[in-house]
Amino acid sequence: MEEYFISKATLNSSNIDLAIQSALSKSSGANGVFTFQITGNIWEPLCRWLRMDSRALSTTTISNRLSTWDIESLAEIHSLVPVKWVASKLTPFHTSWVPQKIKNALRRIPGIRDFAYSIEYTFRQTGQPNIDPVASIADTYSIVLPARNESGNEQLIRDALDHIICHLPNSEVIFVEGNSSDNTWIMLNSVVSDYQEKLRILLIKQEGRGKKNAVISGFSKATGSTLAIIDTDFTVDILDSIRAIEYSSRLNGCFINCTRTVYPMEEGAMRWANYIGNRVFATLVSCLLCQNVSDSLCGTKIFTKHLYASMLADGSWLSKTDPFGDFTVLFGASKYKYKIINYPVKYKSRFSGSPNISRWTDGLKLIRVCWHYFLSA
Repeated sequence: MEEYFISKATLNSSNIDLAIQSALSKSSGANGVFTFQITGNIWEPLCRWLRMDSRALSTTTISNRLSTWDIESLAEIHSLVPVKWVASKLTPFHTSWVPQKIKNALRRIPGIRDFAYSIEYTFRQTGQPNIDPVASIADTYSIVLPARNESGNEQLIRDALDHIICHLPNSEVIFVEGNSSDNTWIMLNSVVSDYQEKLRILLIKQEGRGKKNAVISGFSKATGSTLAIIDTDFTVDILDSIRAIEYSSRLNGCFINCTRTVYPMEEGAMRWANYIGNRVFATLVSCLLCQNVSDSLCGTKIFTKHLYASMLADGSWLSKTDPFGDFTVLFGASKYKYKIINYPVKYKSRFSGSPNISRWTDGLKLIRVCWHYFLSA
């Protein structure tokens, strides 16, 4: 049996996914055991607050923000199954005056160990992982990009299409233009004309209003077995989004929800009130779903066409209470017993334009969505 230890320093790298892949590449077979050293969920935010390394206290952060469920999601992506977790240290304080036998006993007591400062979480390989995942030939991908007032992001859009062509050859791209007040429609027509020989690319005009309606319009033209939503401002790194789509081909029965709260954000990427609201909604949605969601409002989500068809059939996609569709699809994934995988992505400040949301008005609408789900069967 091969055993490997992945330290906190490794998990604080600029690309956790690649750091884990590097550790997996050292395993010669399919029986490797990997132990992750992480800070407990209770102490993790407290320690960041004490270091003034919290997004709630400053405009940006230095270190990654990782919870146990983020580790569990990354482990699942890499074909690792949980074995056990142990409390390696109960507090960050100096406790040499406490007899070692007492500390050993306390670390095993339920309730006390749940408040541990340092945790060692052990996983075992279930098969040979794909060290360099690529899109499956058997899977086809439909990527819907709602676009409203994004004329200043033309170069970002072209760069993203180049990456999609390179990494996701079995994909189609569907732009849904949302009746912009700028030249987005003209710009997208030019882009589609330049790329129509390189991949299947469509441009449609949204008939209704709101991001959710735009997504529905795009999915109505989708032919792929896997559906993806990506915001056209590309504040989420396109390479991270593509990697999440690539992983979807090997995660049957899973819903990939990208999370922006693991890596440090670029300064100005998310306003303070938005960040606090995001954290509150993530906690609330996690409680309602009985599944852990690190970021409920990230625009990048990947799921099967079968899930979308099921939600269309039960009418949940036709509800007008959710302005963006983020909660609708998360609640739908939970209803149809899909496991939600949190995949960390880097979040950047907008290159051009401004957010197409109203933080207070739309926030109240999202509270209504949660209340409706809370009262539902």
